[in-house]
Amino acid sequence: MLAPNVPIARTKEEIRRTWMQIFASVPAGATFSGETTKVEVARSGDLAYAIGTYAFANPAIDKGKFVDVWKKQADGSWKDVVGMINSDLPASPPTT
Repeated sequence: MLAPNVPIARTKEEIRRTWMQIFASVPAGATFSGETTKVEVARSGDLAYAIGTYAFANPAIDKGKFVDVWKKQADGSWKDVVGMINSDLPASPPTT
């Protein structure tokens, strides 16, 4: 997982921790919305990607975009093998 302002999360535990940090930074009562705007599947039928947008609102907190790469597993299910999110908002100035 490639999230903003944190190292790459490679293991299941690192990914879980990253999502927990992201959602812990959102004030209570804020809403989350997301929309997948494009999905494309390889001709081989075993690899795909999805692109979309997200927003945390009420109050306005963040909005941005994501891309996920999916791989078809031997049992026919799909697994998200790479995910990246990034904000449309300007980076915060460094704290001193």
